[in-house]
Amino acid sequence: MIGDVTGQYLKVALAGLSAQRQAFVDNLANVETPGYRAARVDFESSLRRAAQSGSDAPGLEATETRSTAPTRLNGNNVAVDEELLSMTDNGLRQQLVVESLNARYRLLRTAITGQ
Repeated sequence: MIGDVTGQYLKVALAGLSAQRQAFVDNLANVETPGYRAARVDFESSLRRAAQSGSDAPGLEATETRSTAPTRLNGNNVAVDEELLSMTDNGLRQQLVVESLNARYRLLRTAITGQ
């Protein structure tokens, strides 16, 4: 169970969510930087393809792109409200994945200890 496929997918998802969160943090830190374009991290597509192909060992294939959203006069396109909303969504997803991992480990502990 420790090295099972579901656990591997959850760990990769957590790493991908962490990469997304870092992009949101970087975007917010550069909200006033002239010419800065918001970063977007996508790992869900590769994780979905791995799941559909039946891969037993998914790898983190996170791709970072720059937003093509319209820019302000200084060339910056970071929208604080969108970044905060995305960051909140990301945080909830991280909590869900962590709780799923915790539930799996509690089940394992119960199986080992019998309690």
